[in-house]
Amino acid sequence: MKTYLPAFLLGAALCGVSGCAHFGPKKPEIPEATLPTWLGRVVMVDSLHRFVLVDAGSATAPAAGRDVVTLRDKQRTALLRVTAEARSPYVAMDILEGEPALGDQAALEESREPPAEAPVAP
Repeated sequence: MKTYLPAFLLGAALCGVSGCAHFGPKKPEIPEATLPTWLGRVVMVDSLHRFVLVDAGSATAPAAGRDVVTLRDKQRTALLRVTAEARSPYVAMDILEGEPALGDQAALEESREPPAEAPVAP
């Protein structure tokens, strides 16, 4: 008469050891990076009349009045506002501030709330 007790104990021990991995310290969650919504590239700058043309390629033109930033070498170069003038693939934008240049990347300006001020310690 064979006993199954040793096989049962071995199986229970293996299941118990593998289950311990699920109860260890939890890894902190890494927040997802928010990437800008790229629109296209600046193809014309009219400094006199303060507007640019952006080649949006196949991207859908943003709504008139939407703010857009231009970037060069990961640095913000200008703040633009989309006008109602658009003829695919080009979108006209007014220059609100900064100095955009040919080849700058255009991305939607994401609205962010200003950071809360830290309390001052006495």
